Amino acid sequence: MDVHVDTGTTGVASAPDDRPGGAVEDLTAGSGGAAGAEAFTSRRSVTVGMFVAIAQTVALGVAAAVTGSAALKTQTATNLADVAVGAFLLIGVVSSTRPADNSHPLGYGRQRFFWSFLAAVAILVGGVGAAAFETLQAAFHPQPTGAYLVGYGVLTVIILLDLLALTVGLGPLRQDARERRVPLARLLWRGTDPAVTTLVLSSAAGLAGGLVAAAGLAGREITGDPAADAAASALIGLILLAASLVLLHTNQELLTGRAVSPTQATQMRRLIAAQQGVIAVPDLFALVVGPASLIVDADVIFEDGLNVPEVETAIVSAATALRTQWSNA
Repeated sequence: MDVHVDTGTTGVASAPDDRPGGAVEDLTAGSGGAAGAEAFTSRRSVTVGMFVAIAQTVALGVAAAVTGSAALKTQTATNLADVAVGAFLLIGVVSSTRPADNSHPLGYGRQRFFWSFLAAVAILVGGVGAAAFETLQAAFHPQPTGAYLVGYGVLTVIILLDLLALTVGLGPLRQDARERRVPLARLLWRGTDPAVTTLVLSSAAGLAGGLVAAAGLAGREITGDPAADAAASALIGLILLAASLVLLHTNQELLTGRAVSPTQATQMRRLIAAQQGVIAVPDLFALVVGPASLIVDADVIFEDGLNVPEVETAIVSAATALRTQWSNA
């Protein structure tokens, strides 16, 4: 993983206070930078997903028009929403890699959070809204269906394309999970790169939706009952609703400044406390400020006998240790 790290540290020795051990210092260490965000979500993954969605939308639109299936119409609208999702994610990936400047001293990492949030909204409004509309249409105003072989053929291709997009999207996520030594499911829920989570969940939802649409089409062909088509459309909507709610939750937390887990914060405190010249770390917080980017702020109590250069050396040592231990944030 190629991660660019831009770290700033500050520290000025103060006179001993009335707490045991003496001087208290504020330690700020930024880990990661916007330029390192590409480590988690490559442009290739997002671009592949977007072009897959475009191809699927065209194919599904033709199949829906030929078969008249409500489930296929829902899948068409869902994939059209996925095209917008891909565009939002690509904008987020590109904009978040800009280096820090005076107006954004912590970098542009949160750009990815914002555009990923819009992608989740697109899934909710476009996908779930279309599913609800087609379900009601199929239930109260059913249309005749036919050309089932065309529908099965197109859905087979769609399912394979979704499987391809899911495989490509899971690549960087699996690599991240191995490096962090955490379960893949945990990264989907607590990861710091919502773009890859969006890509994976939208592809998984598309794959599940394709299977459901095929089942609904088969049910309609076998029974002749439009309820099978309507039920498939409704189930696709529920799958999309679940995916969008997870993504909205993840992005809302990241946009509002999510802290690291208590376990990780405790590990950071212990790492800083283990540095030479440090007596204790009474307080520490760490916030996610971008993909692969954390800012850590801690109150550190140093030994009484340290001079200013020694304090600064301890601060730099602690910041370096933090960057090494959590280089992929």
